[in-house]
This record gives sequence, C-alpha cells and structure tokens, in this order.
Amino acid sequence: MGIIKKIGIPVACVGGIVLLYFFNPEKTIGFPQCPFHLLTGYDCPACGTQRAFHCLLHWNIPEALHYNLFLVVSMPYAFALSAVTWFDPKGKLTKIKNVCYNPVTVNIYVVMLILWWIIRNIIR
Repeated sequence: MGIIKKIGIPVACVGGIVLLYFFNPEKTIGFPQCPFHLLTGYDCPACGTQRAFHCLLHWNIPEALHYNLFLVVSMPYAFALSAVTWFDPKGKLTKIKNVCYNPVTVNIYVVMLILWWIIRNIIR
C-alpha cells in the first residue's frame, strides 16, 4: 500500500472533518459549490453533502437529512467500503468486502443514487 493511501487519505479526511466541524459551509466563503447546480439550477446527488456533514458533526441529524438524505442513509455502506479498501491490510474483513464489492450491492447503490437524483429534483 502506498504512503499516500496509508497516511495521506486519513490525514485529508481528518482535516476535512475538522474544517467542517468549525466552519459552516453555508456561511463560510471558500467552500466549493456544486458546478452541476451552478450550471443547471438542479441538485446533483451530492448537493448538500458539506452542509449535511457539518450538521452531523454537531449531532443535528434532522437538518442533515434535510440537506442530503441519501448521504446520511448511505453512510454505513461508505464506511464499510472505506474500511475494506484502506484499512484492512490483513484481510480480516473479507466477508464485508465481498458484500461491498458484490455486483448486486453496487447495482442497488447505483440505482438508488439515480433515483435520489431524480426524486430530489422533482419534490423540491
């Protein structure tokens, strides 16, 4: 495993978490905005992710769900995928890895993502 994967990714994640804890992306200049939303006026599946993470870090779950429901619902899968990809050097999480990388799991996730993208723009 390369040094960037081993150290760089966790350091970047912790840095992002610290930034999002102390700075509200909705009220702070400098946080990136969604190019898809800027160009089309529609929300992409990830729109609201920064604001949702900020709310989750402050235990404001209802507001996090308001900003990006799909993000909050898919976090267990994202954490499991991250764990088996970056933090399982001894291969002890093989069963979880098989579920995460199973084509059925991936296809269900992609279908849910596309449905979220469509539904969030219809009901807004």
